[in-house]
Amino acid sequence: MKQEPLYTQKDHPELAALTRLVGSGRYFNRLSPDILANILRQGSLLTVEKDEYLIREGDESPPEMFVLVEGSLAVVSNGKFILRLDSPGDVVGEMAVIQSAPRSADVITETGCRLIVFPAELFVIDRHSSQASVLYVLFSHVMAAKLRITTAQSLIRKNQRVTAQGDVKIGIINATAPGSSLIREAIKKSWPETRVVEFRDPREFLAYPGVHRFDLIIADMDYFADFKRDWNSISTLVRTMRLRGASVITLGTSCHDAANREFLIGNGADEVIAKPFTAFDLAHTITRVRVWYYKDLELDKAENAAETDRLTGLANRRRLDQFLDALVTVYPDNMQPFSLVIADVDNFKHYNDTQGHQMGDVVLEGVAALLADNVRRGDLAARFGGEEFVIVLPNCEKPRAVALAEDLRKSVESAVFPHQDQQPTGNITITLGVATFPDDAVDLVSLLKQADDCLYEGKRAGKNLVIASGDK
Repeated sequence: MKQEPLYTQKDHPELAALTRLVGSGRYFNRLSPDILANILRQGSLLTVEKDEYLIREGDESPPEMFVLVEGSLAVVSNGKFILRLDSPGDVVGEMAVIQSAPRSADVITETGCRLIVFPAELFVIDRHSSQASVLYVLFSHVMAAKLRITTAQSLIRKNQRVTAQGDVKIGIINATAPGSSLIREAIKKSWPETRVVEFRDPREFLAYPGVHRFDLIIADMDYFADFKRDWNSISTLVRTMRLRGASVITLGTSCHDAANREFLIGNGADEVIAKPFTAFDLAHTITRVRVWYYKDLELDKAENAAETDRLTGLANRRRLDQFLDALVTVYPDNMQPFSLVIADVDNFKHYNDTQGHQMGDVVLEGVAALLADNVRRGDLAARFGGEEFVIVLPNCEKPRAVALAEDLRKSVESAVFPHQDQQPTGNITITLGVATFPDDAVDLVSLLKQADDCLYEGKRAGKNLVIASGDK
């Protein structure tokens, strides 16, 4: 490994470029360039060949922290691939600095890499000192960014919540057929209205598309041979389950150990059941989760009242802005594009002028109901203002978004509204503009403008049309 200390040169020739590159990452984009440059100067620029170990599982030496500049890293535990890091500004090694413990995973270079390494001595603080290292500014931003991402994921997951009985999904992660049979039996007894999706092992679950959410996930942790050595991979699994499911139940012989139970709950498990267990034990636990679930639905309804447009029942502008910001926040993690559709009721002023505002409200309510009924679970339909509506389509590229927008257009065109025959076109219709992140824009202001421009292009072209960015 070739090291090039940044701090040995007053004006390192690459410092400005490194600051811009690392500063573009998800953890450092809110840190001022001057402070970030000061932090980076304390590290050393490291050039590493492919298949080199940065961190070895079980290592107890003083910790180092690495910030990726170029290349790709693999996190591996017990020979099992856990995670890939390939974005500038990705961080490894920070947990060993926070909590002194043997390393829980290997970190291996998948390609030739350039990194900035912060050696262990930089994190040593004199216990009598009143000042902490500037590197702890780095920690605060990394942790704040992770909290921001987790909050965004939670908001997106909340939008996936069901609103009626019969639309509940449970995931089972279990490597053994007898175990799966027992779990299925308990679910059938305690929560019969659910749909069950089974995974043979954690890897299959982690590979499952992130857009699919669960209302409960039950996982057998005996897949992991050595609980303590697998802490990193177990933590990754439990946290991923938590992000994809409203509730998490973990099972396993290792759950007899109090430290293991504490670790699982600390990482997001709601319930921990030691094996062997009776069918009654699991069924009783699932019943409790079911009760919590429907209580949460009632709470969601109360919370949603503050985020709902009173006239149409759709999301209001506040909730729309939060949801869009959440999708942009998580994009660097999941790299899933999303599309935005702006819809406007054609000739609405004419309808209001001829039929009155009260009847105009009836039309807005009717259009809103059609939009809400024709979007997918997890999409967000919102009132943008006046007679304009916005539909946000997570994990949706442009061709699919255009198809969905066309379905919305047809649903309004074919609906029956009072006095629609007195409209200039003889019907109530909508025009829609479509834009996709990040293909059409890399910030929300530009994305909204792209969709809005498409909308008005459709108006100029005759109305009752779907126009997508790039089609103009």
